[in-house]
Amino acid sequence: MNPKLQEPTLNRDGLIAYDKIIVCFSGGKDCLAALLYLLELDVPREKIELAHHLVDGEDANVFDWPVTENYVRALATSFQIPLFMSWRVGGFTGELWKTDAPTAGVTFETTGGERITVGGGGKPNTRRRFPQQAASLRVRWCSSVLKIDVMDTVLRNDPRLQGKRILVIDGCRAEESPARAKYKAFEIHRADARRSGRRHVDAYRPVLKWSEAAVWDIIRRYGVVPHPAYQLSW
Repeated sequence: MNPKLQEPTLNRDGLIAYDKIIVCFSGGKDCLAALLYLLELDVPREKIELAHHLVDGEDANVFDWPVTENYVRALATSFQIPLFMSWRVGGFTGELWKTDAPTAGVTFETTGGERITVGGGGKPNTRRRFPQQAASLRVRWCSSVLKIDVMDTVLRNDPRLQGKRILVIDGCRAEESPARAKYKAFEIHRADARRSGRRHVDAYRPVLKWSEAAVWDIIRRYGVVPHPAYQLSW
């Protein structure tokens, strides 16, 4: 193991105790580093899967890079790891322009290529505001509505995940913001329902204390081409 990398909260034995390890995978460098670190620990690939949220929904390219979906699909194919897509119906623009309308549902892929749409409805409300750069998800709503809430919905409603021990991994790093510096490396996930026996869900941030240099180092060592956004100096 690279001595420059921080020791994780969970070792290999702790990781493989889970039935499924779901990596929240945007295609960015940090979640990529988290995935590569699992492979570096020799976690069996059959326990790992990637979860990608289509921020724009199924048929639009407004907010996300047009290449992102194909990029994450290519990585999943290359590493022979299953990839499951999910999205808020209507995507970013649907939420941005929402006027006196109920909350849109969430669609997600499950095994066998099946798609399930759940949720939505409730009291009509209006958004018509751009996301803000703030720690609060009430104003930085794109992260909560189009990613965080979508993942929670998948965990609570996908039949194949019920009754399982699940570890959800994201690529948050403390260097990125003061708010993220306060995150815990390991905690019980919001979608956990272990008391009822429905599902056991924990959250883990293996690269939380990593430097950006360590992230790029593991990507170079595995020879992965980073997302084109980085190649264009974004």
